[in-house]
Amino acid sequence: MMAPVGSEYDARGDQGQPDDDWNLIRRVGLGDQPALEQLYKQYYGGLYRFILQITRRVDYVEEVINDVMFVVWEKAPDVVPLSKASTWILGIAHNKALQALRRNRSTAGASLHEGDHIDLRPDKSVSFGELETKEVLFALMRKLSPEQRAVLELVYYHGLHYAEIAQVIDCPENTVKTRVFHARRKLREIWPELTGTRAPDINGIDRR
Repeated sequence: MMAPVGSEYDARGDQGQPDDDWNLIRRVGLGDQPALEQLYKQYYGGLYRFILQITRRVDYVEEVINDVMFVVWEKAPDVVPLSKASTWILGIAHNKALQALRRNRSTAGASLHEGDHIDLRPDKSVSFGELETKEVLFALMRKLSPEQRAVLELVYYHGLHYAEIAQVIDCPENTVKTRVFHARRKLREIWPELTGTRAPDINGIDRR
């Protein structure tokens, strides 16, 4: 449980390891603007990609990120750290991205199309082959539903376990498994048609 505002506590994630981001969030709850700015900088890249993957609308991303940070600022004084801080923040982003889609479904804007270049901000530890596969996956996922794109993004880019993804999108773990299964099957079907190559073992870069 989160300690009362103004007291010290040892914030830990769902694996029992110290989670420095919860300490930042505690500071945000005390009205510490620099702490919020630090969180913004730390999470901007991951949130940008995650929101873009769900919405496929470049023009939504900055607004949604700002909405996410506003919720963090608003909820920080009372939030209980029952999971990793990143899981909590990604859950807010997931909800806000879907809300943006519903709110603006009929409006025109800067949608992503085949061939658009996107900065994937890759982890430098991945091999070229893995990065190439992830770039193709990002492009092909436009054929999936927003919820399917969300779960695959959390698997492949953020490296989350199914239980963590269930926390992010607020659904049973079996629902996550079902969405991942159908999304992977769809990708295997469309990969040869859209790339002219045989689909690789998509499971091979699953870091669960």
